[in-house]
Amino acid sequence: MGSILIQLAKELTGVRVIATASRDETREWVTKMGADAVVSHRGDLAANVAEVASGGVDWVFTSQTGKNLPAIVELLKPFGEIVAIDDEAELDLLSLKAKALSWHWELMFTRSAQHTADMVLQHQLLNEVADLVDAGRIHTTLTRTFSPLNAQQLRAAHALVETGSAIGKTVVAAEETSAN
Repeated sequence: MGSILIQLAKELTGVRVIATASRDETREWVTKMGADAVVSHRGDLAANVAEVASGGVDWVFTSQTGKNLPAIVELLKPFGEIVAIDDEAELDLLSLKAKALSWHWELMFTRSAQHTADMVLQHQLLNEVADLVDAGRIHTTLTRTFSPLNAQQLRAAHALVETGSAIGKTVVAAEETSAN
C-alpha cells in the first residue's frame, strides 16, 4: 500500500513524501517509488522524522498505528491528519485532541460494502489509477510471483511474507506474471 501511496502522492500532489524503511533494500525501494526522504521506523520515529522535517508534518499515512501512535502525534503539526488502514483494537485517540488532529480510516471497499450514494466513485478512482499505470506515470509494485497456483506455492509465498522482509507485492498466480 505504501509503495503505491508514495507514487500517487508524488504524481497527484505537490507534497514532500517522507517514507519509513529500516533496511538498505527497503530504503532503495521507497526511493525508487519516489520518496523525497527516508527515515528509519526503528528507534525514535518522531526524532527520526524531525531530522528531515524539523517543523513537523501535516499528514501521516500509517499501516502500523499501534506502538507508533505517540510518535505520530508528536511529529504531526497542530490540525494534522492521520490516515490509517490497520485494525488496532485499542487506540488512545484522546491523545489527538491537544493538537486537534484528525483521524481517518481508509477501507477500499467501504462504498460497495455500505452501498453509498457515491459508490460509482470507486470505479472512477480505479479507472484513474489504471490510466496512470497505462501512461507509465505510476508503476506496479509486483516484485515476486509464485506459480502455479497450488498449496506448495501458497505456503512458499506465505513463508516469504511472514519473514517481514518481502518488498513490494507478492502474488500467487495460475500463470507466471511479470513485474514491469
